[in-house]
Amino acid sequence: MAVVSIVQNHSIRTAVEESIRLLGGIESFVQPEDKVVIKPNLVFGLPPYTGFTTDPPIIQAIVEMCQSVAPVELTIAEGSGGIDTNLAFRISGYTELAEKYGLKLVDLNESPTKTVTVPDGLLIQELIVPRVILDCDVLINVPKLKLYRKVAGRSEWASLAVKNLIGVLPGKGEYTHNRPPGFAVPLSPEFLTTGRKYFHSEYGPWWSPRGEKKRIHENLSQGLVDVNMVITPTFNVIDAILVSEDINMSDTTGMEPIELNTILASQDPLALDCIAARIGGLDPFNIPYLKHAIERGLGESDYKRIQIHGTPLDAIINTWESELAARCSKPI
Repeated sequence: MAVVSIVQNHSIRTAVEESIRLLGGIESFVQPEDKVVIKPNLVFGLPPYTGFTTDPPIIQAIVEMCQSVAPVELTIAEGSGGIDTNLAFRISGYTELAEKYGLKLVDLNESPTKTVTVPDGLLIQELIVPRVILDCDVLINVPKLKLYRKVAGRSEWASLAVKNLIGVLPGKGEYTHNRPPGFAVPLSPEFLTTGRKYFHSEYGPWWSPRGEKKRIHENLSQGLVDVNMVITPTFNVIDAILVSEDINMSDTTGMEPIELNTILASQDPLALDCIAARIGGLDPFNIPYLKHAIERGLGESDYKRIQIHGTPLDAIINTWESELAARCSKPI
C-alpha cells in the first residue's frame, strides 16, 4: 500500500511540513551525518512566478527540516537542460538561498560521473550518473506540477516526479539559431523577444538536448523508466503552489499561473504521479512514460492501493477546475 500526502494551505512552510509529517516526519528519512541531495526542477531557469520552476520557499522549508536533524552535508543539485545550470540557479533564486543556508550548489551537467548498469534496461543498459547522486544517503526529488490540459487533437502529457529525474543526467541542452533537423517544438516567443517576462539574452530560438539527456530522448518514455530503475529518490515532493494551466510553451503570452497552494508527497514516485495526474483529469495510461512505468512495475498504480492522507484529492481537483472555468468565462 502506497501513501500519498496532499496538503492545501496558503502557507508554503505549513504545507511542506505537514505533507512530510503525514509520511512519518523528516526523521523517518534523514539521519544525523547523512549526505542529503535535493533535486528541484529548473529546466529553463525561469523565475518561480511563471509556474514552471520549483519555488525556492519549498526548498527552504525542506532545508530547514533537514537541518533540524543535523545532516553532515546539504546539497541542491540540478542539471538544467535548456540553460547553463548556474545561470538557472541565479535566475530562479537558488544562489541566494544557498548563500543564506550555507548549502552546496552542484551543476550535474559538469559534476564527476560514474557509469552504472541499468537493471532490465529497455533503452539503455549503461548510464552515466553524477557521483554526487550515487553517493548521497538521501535524495529528495522536488518536481513542479506540470499538466497539459486535455484538448482535442493533442495527446495527454505531464511532467512530474518520474520525469524530473532526467535532470540528474549530464547533458546541457544547446540553443542555436537554426532549427535542428527533426525538432518540431517551437519555444515560446517570450524566450526570444526583449521586454517579455521570460526573456534572457543567453537564450536562442531552438533547443535540443545533449549528452545522457539526448540518449534518453531517443525513446523518452522507456528511457525515463530506465533512469528510475537506477536512481531511487528517498521521497518526492511535488510543488503545486503556483501552477501553469498548460505546460505547452509554444505560446505562453499572457498566461498567469493558477494558485493551487498545494504540496503532494510520497516515497513512491509512480503512485504520486498517478494521483497528481488526476488533478488535471489525466489518465496515467494515456501518458506514455507513466504507462511504461506502470507496465514495468516501477511503483504502485492501483488507486485502490494508494492511501491519500491530508486534504482530499477532490478538493484540489475542484480548485483546478474552478480556476479554469473562471478563466474561460472572462471576456476576451
